[in-house]
Amino acid sequence: MGQASRFNITSFTIITALCISLVLPLHGPLAQQILMPFGELVDAEARISLSIFHPGAEGYIAITAAISDGWHINSHQPLESYLIPTVLEIKAPDGIEIVRILYPEPALEKLDISDSKMSLYHGEVTFGGLLRIGDDVAPGTYRMTAILRYQGCNNLTCLEPSRTTAVATLRVGSLNEATETLHHELFSQPPFVDEEGKPITAKPVEADKAEIGGIIANRGLFFALLLIFLGGLALNLTPCIYPLIPITISYFGGQAGGRTSRIFFLALLYVLGMSLTYSILGTIAATTGELFGSAMQNPWVVGFIAAVLVGLATSMFGLWELRLPMFVARGTGTAKSGYLGALFMGLTVGIVAAPCIGPFVLGLLTYVGEKGQPLLGFLMFFTLAWGIGIPFLVLGMISGSISRLPRSGNWMIWVRKIFGFVLIAMALYFARHLIGSRLSALGYGLTALAAGIYLGWLDRTAESGRGFSVIRRVVGVVGVATAIAIIALPGGPFRAATEKPGIEWIPFSEESLVEAVENEKPVMIDFTADWCIPCHELDHKSFTDPTVIELSKSLLPLKVDLTKHGDREKKIKKDYKIFGVPTIIFIDQSGNEMTNLRITGFVGPEEIRKRMQRLIR
Repeated sequence: MGQASRFNITSFTIITALCISLVLPLHGPLAQQILMPFGELVDAEARISLSIFHPGAEGYIAITAAISDGWHINSHQPLESYLIPTVLEIKAPDGIEIVRILYPEPALEKLDISDSKMSLYHGEVTFGGLLRIGDDVAPGTYRMTAILRYQGCNNLTCLEPSRTTAVATLRVGSLNEATETLHHELFSQPPFVDEEGKPITAKPVEADKAEIGGIIANRGLFFALLLIFLGGLALNLTPCIYPLIPITISYFGGQAGGRTSRIFFLALLYVLGMSLTYSILGTIAATTGELFGSAMQNPWVVGFIAAVLVGLATSMFGLWELRLPMFVARGTGTAKSGYLGALFMGLTVGIVAAPCIGPFVLGLLTYVGEKGQPLLGFLMFFTLAWGIGIPFLVLGMISGSISRLPRSGNWMIWVRKIFGFVLIAMALYFARHLIGSRLSALGYGLTALAAGIYLGWLDRTAESGRGFSVIRRVVGVVGVATAIAIIALPGGPFRAATEKPGIEWIPFSEESLVEAVENEKPVMIDFTADWCIPCHELDHKSFTDPTVIELSKSLLPLKVDLTKHGDREKKIKKDYKIFGVPTIIFIDQSGNEMTNLRITGFVGPEEIRKRMQRLIR
């Protein structure tokens, strides 16, 4: 047994020595082929091109593959069909799209194992992916996994197909966070080419393309001004301007006197007055960056507007009339009754419409405020004012034509008195936040009652014809019925003013926000002001929706009151980039704003519900 054991040991030693003697001389490909399975043929490292990605932006992920000396891998498009191509796969979270897989340019080399040149990679090569961040991706950190599948070969033979993996983290941030290029030596000139050999580049990181700055950068100032003009046209549908349309028709129709040139000049002065107001507001916005319409925070300003509307109403009742000074009238050769009134009404309607800003105007304000160029602000808001004013100009012309259709008579004086009562109701509408919802609703009811009784029975306008008498009685009945609906009915505005529940808001404080983040609770912040008309529409129409109220219990609802103009309010506006109200922002559990959910202007309960649900998810 002892001799047998010694024989086995000796045999093993001899065989081992023979194997080592055979392997050691092979310090070339064969030795590497034998030893390579015990190590990695390809080492991969993944890197991201930007420190912070914004929603909607594009960028790169690069995978640098270090291939062991003496080895190569086939390219992504090998020249022989039997060769296994190198394939890159990038796995990304939902919302992050891999637009395109990018491969480096391969080398063409003739090897001993092939009869012709081969398309291959060796040494250190960089693969990549062009990625796009979805508009709905919430701020946070996301994990990207790159898988590189390949077959390694040397000058004599090939190994079995293999794979290597690399991981990178990508951070999505809000638009107010600055970003910078990482790994500049790699991404300043991306080593990726398309099928034609041309370099592939990503789109620059931009803010929201709908913003006016992006429009100007991409399309030019003229196109931006055209969009501003169209935006002004759309603002005619807001509650601050739309009620003025019939009043304007009545005013220019009553001033017409059957002369088209006179109507045009009256309407032109009206629009110029509006343009002057908006241009001044735009210049102020450019020099101060303050909230558009923030003058409405002053009760004296609100009271002044209400008084102006009441004064215009008394003019509709025939108690007085604005006229140009006599020396101006003489200079033009004719009596210019009402011209000064047209200019004054245009100046006033610009102030009246200021609180009804929409998302488009807020974007315009943001751009003008950041640029700080008064001339640009004047030009943009002058264009906006003409967008608002053109319908008034057209309607003024039409009103003159319409007024000539029926035969002129005292009935036109009676129609002017209708719009006098409408102006009184508008004065109450603007002052309602000074006098309270119940008193303003009572004022609406009393105005409707007075209009019905006066216009239907007490007014002594002499007009023959049975049709006019019937219309008077109908208007009277409608006025009285409206008053009853407002004041007496259980579901009327007077009774419903204080009965509708809403979201239980908590006054904003940094402590509340920090506590919510610590408890991983999402936050909704409503920026509002007493002088903001759309803000009150949100309170009464959107935040009273039962589903919205129920969803608010799953997050922390905070309200910021920007009615005052103190240092605290200025700091909050600066910190959260608030350029107008109403603005609603949504903050996720990590304390980052989901900028793609931000709301500016009035939206209905359905839109609020969608965004709250996405925040909670």
